[in-house]
Amino acid sequence: MISTHITLIVKVTNSCNMSCRYCFIEPAVFHKKMTIATARRIIRAFLDSDHFESVHFVWHGGEPLLRNREFFNQIFREQRSRPTKVEFTNATQTNATYLDDEMMAFLVAQGVQIGLSLDGPQQLNDCSRQMRGADPRSPYQITIDAASRLRNCGCVPGAIVVVNRNNVDEPETVYREFKRQRLNMKLNCLTWSGLGATTGLDLAISPEAYGAFLVRMFDLWYDDPEPTITVEPFRQHICRILGIPGTVHSCYFTQGCHHHFLGISPDGDLFPCGMFQAEPAFRYGNINEMEPQEVGSTALFRQLESRERKVLQGCARCAFLDLCYGGCMFHALKNSQVFEVKDFYCPAYRIYFEHAHRRIHAELSRAQQTHPVSLLKIKLH
Repeated sequence: MISTHITLIVKVTNSCNMSCRYCFIEPAVFHKKMTIATARRIIRAFLDSDHFESVHFVWHGGEPLLRNREFFNQIFREQRSRPTKVEFTNATQTNATYLDDEMMAFLVAQGVQIGLSLDGPQQLNDCSRQMRGADPRSPYQITIDAASRLRNCGCVPGAIVVVNRNNVDEPETVYREFKRQRLNMKLNCLTWSGLGATTGLDLAISPEAYGAFLVRMFDLWYDDPEPTITVEPFRQHICRILGIPGTVHSCYFTQGCHHHFLGISPDGDLFPCGMFQAEPAFRYGNINEMEPQEVGSTALFRQLESRERKVLQGCARCAFLDLCYGGCMFHALKNSQVFEVKDFYCPAYRIYFEHAHRRIHAELSRAQQTHPVSLLKIKLH
């Protein structure tokens, strides 16, 4: 059965005005965009349902804000019109090129969480995150400007870092930049899909290189005497290691992620997550032809259950099973080219988990004699 608490990755368009060298969206679906009728159907299917208790809508792309303010105004108006008992929240992940003052004020007023993207300082960011065509603007400057304006609106800005060959040896530089810009950080690794598997494949990194990056970044944050930003998934993993309840897990490290996440393509097709939309074999069905909770009774859902059992059996003796659960199945499919295996980046996670475990237990042993409460406040909140 699919969870009653669900995160939806809704692809309102696959088009984008940037041409990031590692973009995971396959060219075959790049042109697609969602109609308002499909968006309304999605909202009604979840908010009118007796199955779901909470829904987190992530309006995604491509570049979602290409769809303009009126499109989103209709979406939020539809949400408000439903006589629902389902709790819901909204977020969007944007490159900020269309996040002008008017759009930002509108989204903030609607309570939308706004996520940005940044790979480090300008020289690291702009060599992989590039504008399309002859647009002379710097993606770095666009993001930094948006982050500043978000703070002026009372928001705490954060950005995804795609770890790739350009920045994998520069964790100190990346950390200093995020701290200087007062940006919370979420680390993602490059996926061999779309441009990331063709023209951007030269940006690919080995699991060992990614593991070394995670270790150095963890130490930078953990040893910072004034850690003014959060770094995910580090904060989440510390909470889990210490057994702190209610910790939200990154999708990469969630047991049964297909129970908790759904991707919806611009056509309304349902997938295990937003990454799979160019993979016809991973299509549950279409939102216009089925209720979303019915995905739990499909042959594909049973296949995902079987795949997870097989992977977890292979991981059963791993000391870090309850932190990782085999990692990301899309990384297995695309990076390893074999679906029923654990995450391609498993060696990276082991390197990082072993190091973090040692550091955390050493810190707690020392902290119990000094300031255990302050350690939790600084590191976990």
